[in-house]
Amino acid sequence: MTEVVAKRADILSLLTALELDLDKLIEVVRYADGERALCSSNDPKGFDLITMNARAVRGLRNTFCGERWKVDDTDNQAGIRNPHLKVRVIHCNFDINAGDVLAKPTNLVEKRTASRAKVRCNRTLWLPGLPIPEEVSEFTTYVLGTYFDKEQDCLKAELSRPITFGSGQYVEFEPRIILLDGSESSPTAGTRPDREGPTEIVDIAIRRK
Repeated sequence: MTEVVAKRADILSLLTALELDLDKLIEVVRYADGERALCSSNDPKGFDLITMNARAVRGLRNTFCGERWKVDDTDNQAGIRNPHLKVRVIHCNFDINAGDVLAKPTNLVEKRTASRAKVRCNRTLWLPGLPIPEEVSEFTTYVLGTYFDKEQDCLKAELSRPITFGSGQYVEFEPRIILLDGSESSPTAGTRPDREGPTEIVDIAIRRK
């Protein structure tokens, strides 16, 4: 049975072992969702999911990269990695079951060979709380899964370690760390750091002498 971690104390304990922070992860998710919300029906199909993925990765890198976490683009899957813990974090758009303790989530869009390889490595690698074997050369990969429920107008997210993969879909996770289950109140305006260009055009009258 999949271990679902939903109690705050347990979540904090696991994330501390992974050298991650709950509040900062939630900020990353909300920032990315704020950028996704700017997409409209005039954008190409799927651009909202592309935006969510790109901004989640940027948020992870802006927030965590430094002495311990580094930028990672292994197999063209953008994310971050901790070479000290041999842990990688990537983003994935999940389905409606993201953050639901009673349902099994999976990826919204079919995954390819790179995801299958990472899941295979995850079956035998390090878990937080256990000693790190010196012989481990591969990274274990956690997925920051997110989903915005338009009908319920809520954002859901979890940090999960996939261990089973089939037909382009994540099948099983161990553990699932719930970050947002949809019951939280969402800010009406998320933070939008590092935006390029002006956000408002102002006409200024210049009087010539």
